[in-house]
Amino acid sequence: MAYFAPYIDGTGLHMPTYEDRLSDLVTAYRSIFGIDSELSESVPDYQLLSVFAKALDDTSALVLQAYNSRNPLYASGQALDLLLPLYGLAREAGEDDAAVRKRISDSLSARGAGSLDAIRAAVSLCQFVRSCKVYENSTDTTDANGIPAHSIAAVIYGGNGPAVARAIYETKAPGIGTYGSAYEDIVDENGNTHRISFSRTTSRRTFVWMSIRRLPGIDETAVTEAVTAAVNDYINNQLGVAEGLQIPILYAVAYNADPDLAKTFAIADIYANVTGDSGYTRDEITCPWNGKLSILNSGGLTITYRD
Repeated sequence: MAYFAPYIDGTGLHMPTYEDRLSDLVTAYRSIFGIDSELSESVPDYQLLSVFAKALDDTSALVLQAYNSRNPLYASGQALDLLLPLYGLAREAGEDDAAVRKRISDSLSARGAGSLDAIRAAVSLCQFVRSCKVYENSTDTTDANGIPAHSIAAVIYGGNGPAVARAIYETKAPGIGTYGSAYEDIVDENGNTHRISFSRTTSRRTFVWMSIRRLPGIDETAVTEAVTAAVNDYINNQLGVAEGLQIPILYAVAYNADPDLAKTFAIADIYANVTGDSGYTRDEITCPWNGKLSILNSGGLTITYRD
């Protein structure tokens, strides 16, 4: 890709890669000192341009982290604390970020029983539930996702079926139907049986390729291990039901994997696809309404190194 000025639009934050910045600096250098200027990778001037490109790329990673910190799902530390007043909360002594995010989630359930947030919060509290999304069709006809009229559809990643169904039954408004590919029968206090339907997520397997430029002092094995673990955790554990993958976020994920190691490499390019796709993208991997993006812990991320 050619260099472009960073910008924000309806799909999020867009920034050029390290490779784009370096290419732009090389072009500018030759426009000043001549088109025939020697700029092979062994030339000190080229190495200096590489240092400038890395510094700009580090700044981009920080900007991306700040941009993502506006969302409590991605914010951490002080950035997360700054969001808490919006929910009428404050961090308690000794409370870690995961516990803070859970209290934010729980606070949303206070909007009242029967709301989608209340149902999602109740299901999320069930043991082993890792992510949940609840949809509603309040119209008089079946919607584009196949959800019947005046029904809700909960999509669950993880969790015990009977516990999930019980949480839905006890939280949803009376008379609202449930829809999904799985179901459990719930017996109420009067002995009446209620069939509660929901769906398990369908896996959308993601494959990521990352090109990394070596900088002085790099330990490729350590970088590969740290970056792979961070990318796998982000996709498998931090992306929720129906959440797409904004590929530029992976630059920040990789650099933040280990701040010391981040000084020894520069990411030149990241692209990805999903099972069944023949093409690749550097922008976004989308996810269906009832899906969950995942990546193989071994083999899902391919890292190549270059000088």
